[in-house]
Amino acid sequence: MTPKSIQDDTYVEQFMKYNLNVMHQMTNFTTMVAKSTTRSRTRSSVRAGIGGNKQSIDDLMNGILYETINWEPYSTVEALEEAYEPKPYTKSFLKITLRKSDFFEIHSQTQTTVAKGSPEGDDAERDNRNYEYLTIGKGKIRRRSDNDAQTDTLLFTTRAVNTILITKATVSSYVSNFEMYDTLNNITKEFATATMSSVKDLTSALAQTEDADTFEDDEAVAEKDKVSSQIERLFRSPEFRNAIMYMGRTLSSNTNEAGLRRFRNFDQVERWNAEAEYVYSMNLLFRLVPEPSKDERKAVSDIDFCRSNGDILAVAYGLYSFSSQHVPTSGSVFLWSIKNPGEPERAYYYDVPVTAINFSPFLPSLLAIGLYDGSVEVRDVSSLQDTPVAVSQRSTSPGSSPVVAIRWIKQVSDDDHETDIDPFLSLSQDGSVTRFRIIKSPFLLGFTQMILERVEGHPEGIFVHPSSRIPCESNRHPQGLSITTHPLHKDIYYVLTDEGCIHKCSINYQHQYLEVLRCHDGGVTVMEFSPWSPKLFLTCGNDWFVRIWVDGITRPLLELLDEMTPVHWAKWSPTHSTIIVTVNRETANVWDFRRNLLRPMSKHKMDSSFNTVARFSHCGRTLVIGNERGNTLFNALNDMPFSPHFQYDELEKAIFKAIGNDHELLMELKSIGFFGYPNKKAVF
Repeated sequence: MTPKSIQDDTYVEQFMKYNLNVMHQMTNFTTMVAKSTTRSRTRSSVRAGIGGNKQSIDDLMNGILYETINWEPYSTVEALEEAYEPKPYTKSFLKITLRKSDFFEIHSQTQTTVAKGSPEGDDAERDNRNYEYLTIGKGKIRRRSDNDAQTDTLLFTTRAVNTILITKATVSSYVSNFEMYDTLNNITKEFATATMSSVKDLTSALAQTEDADTFEDDEAVAEKDKVSSQIERLFRSPEFRNAIMYMGRTLSSNTNEAGLRRFRNFDQVERWNAEAEYVYSMNLLFRLVPEPSKDERKAVSDIDFCRSNGDILAVAYGLYSFSSQHVPTSGSVFLWSIKNPGEPERAYYYDVPVTAINFSPFLPSLLAIGLYDGSVEVRDVSSLQDTPVAVSQRSTSPGSSPVVAIRWIKQVSDDDHETDIDPFLSLSQDGSVTRFRIIKSPFLLGFTQMILERVEGHPEGIFVHPSSRIPCESNRHPQGLSITTHPLHKDIYYVLTDEGCIHKCSINYQHQYLEVLRCHDGGVTVMEFSPWSPKLFLTCGNDWFVRIWVDGITRPLLELLDEMTPVHWAKWSPTHSTIIVTVNRETANVWDFRRNLLRPMSKHKMDSSFNTVARFSHCGRTLVIGNERGNTLFNALNDMPFSPHFQYDELEKAIFKAIGNDHELLMELKSIGFFGYPNKKAVF
């Protein structure tokens, strides 16, 4: 603590007032005595006039001490004033001489900390004693108090061990008589069961005591049956199944944390990264391995993501290649969550292979499932019940061919108050298109929308030479392979066949096509519109080609060919307008026709098993590929180019650059004009 300053202003003022007056009177008195006694004005006469002591004025000032100060000078001053009267000043000017005076230090104390016993320590102790003397001598004793101070001990914990604060509150709840009766009835049954079990155990114990050798085997069998029944009842409980699901998600996050972080795009490369490389790599994040049912290995026949939740994935297991020598006797549909790649959230089992699935984009919880025997059913994946919402029946859908594709369509109705669920289209292998509607019934209402006929002559598109070995087809109906809906016109859909043709149809016409376009010399497996253009689409087929078309021109704009193998799947990248990913039997290829038209930018062999189908995640940075072994592989697309700010402009520029040598095709494309969405936006 800094010591309190000494309040000595009063004493200094009193000291200076008295001593200066005394010095002035003594100086005048000495001058008067010297004039009366002698004429010589010497310094000695001045000194002799002060009581006979030979001291100068400087010696007198230096000799003034604290003890010699007279604090009662008023009587002496009055006597001197009566003896001497000063003369008035009569001169017209005043001469003042200023000289530097000596510095008088009354008190000085510095705050220091030194070692005790050293010379500096002795000075500090002497200074402290002087301070105590000055404060006590003047009666200015400061009030002081001694206090102890100690730092509080705080215990810290890491965030990993902190738990959520559990708050408790008293709230009201409504319980009906039926609920109370059911609860009490269940408790009574459990108590009765427990009582009977206890009596049975006691009886068994007594019987075992009497004859242990006789009833030992029976008791073991009964105990085993009891445990099995309890386990079965436990697994049928929805609460227990949810608890297992949540526990599985927690445990799975420990082993798949890196893959889950990459799937959620937590670690993305920034645009200003100087070390970024465009190598179009593909890295495996994790794989979904189902448990085989009936000891059969089933291929991944279809994959689809939930429209409203990109973490939910439905995978169909059954038959992919209809020319396979071995057809599995059963099928299944597993509903996987990215939060738990180890175990599926839902599982639906069938006695026939599953061939097609599709989530509803309008009611995301509805899943349409197509089977190998031609039947179709709809399930609500949000329900824990194993009962489907509706199934097809033979009276309305008599077809028995496998269902190869399902697509939901938007309901077109003039009635604004129509509340029915949107219908969906089902394509069978025999070339028939069936339209199903969900009604207030356990069965689907279906009717035939279109039956395809084989194309005669040479339709628009590429020219294919007729085969001389097959002068006439035995079946007048082509084989359907896939179905696609138009991104803008909700009543338009496209049917892909094994003839290499695309049939443009409308739900308003049941017996005729709107247009037929031959795209490949073989089956057309996929038709996909560009997310940045409702007129630009790609097709892939069994003739090894991937072709890019624009609506209104019957010639392909671009043709991509690398390997002499059928292309199973192809799609535009949701993040890059000029990148296309294709999947064939063995590899997955990444094309970027803005950079190269002759070969893909990268090739990736996924697994030892053959690939079947693939899907992009909603973000477009993860590719999901299924194979014939039943595994589903999640692959991250890394080291990709940064997405352009103007996707449509880059797409249009790359296409015009690719067809620059074909003047006729270039003029046809320019005559179409702008072929993108309004405001150049993207539609997925």
